[in-house]
Amino acid sequence: MNEKHLNSEDPMKRFVEKETEIEEMSPMNPPEAFAPSTVEHIDYKDMAPFLQKLMDEHKVFTTVLDNFESALISWKKNGWNFNDEINKKFNELFSFLDKNTPGHNKKEEKLLFPTLHSRLLQTGEHSKGDEPKTAVDIIEDEHIKVAQLGTLCLNFLGLGSRLEDKKSREIVFELAYEQGKTIVETMRLHIFREDETLFPLAMKLISKEKLKEMGSSSI
Repeated sequence: MNEKHLNSEDPMKRFVEKETEIEEMSPMNPPEAFAPSTVEHIDYKDMAPFLQKLMDEHKVFTTVLDNFESALISWKKNGWNFNDEINKKFNELFSFLDKNTPGHNKKEEKLLFPTLHSRLLQTGEHSKGDEPKTAVDIIEDEHIKVAQLGTLCLNFLGLGSRLEDKKSREIVFELAYEQGKTIVETMRLHIFREDETLFPLAMKLISKEKLKEMGSSSI
């Protein structure tokens, strides 16, 4: 899948632009989704152990996404016919979304995000309006979006497999394929945002003691 599809206006930029005092970009001239973060880079080795663990889990998920993407491409080239390898990689992705992702998200949402959201509000790194939003809100919305995409994709796969009419089956499988592509694209950008923007912000705004406390939690 081509990352050019991810080159849309990235709302994360609005919450970190003060770091370099860059001008807000026009919707007609959107920033590259995978452009270097405006937050100062922090090497993995310098991250708090709690954040390193989250990044390690991202690496595992990235491998699952890569495998799923290759299976999607093979499936389409194969005329929507399944084989053992495609089934294996599809099952790997949906099993990961069901068993691994909720625990990972819970650590972020219950331990890291409340404190980081509060710090971002305190430092003025938020949107304007009666209900200011921070980068944390965007990330949490993506957690929900990916879960919904996973369910939708799986439902389309199940429905298509039960259809006897070839044309109808192909239409539904095409929909499943598009949802699968969106899962891969959304999660790649999501992981990039967390590793390159959110976690460096956490290192900057949250004390070492607080991050250590998060790492020792039983969640």
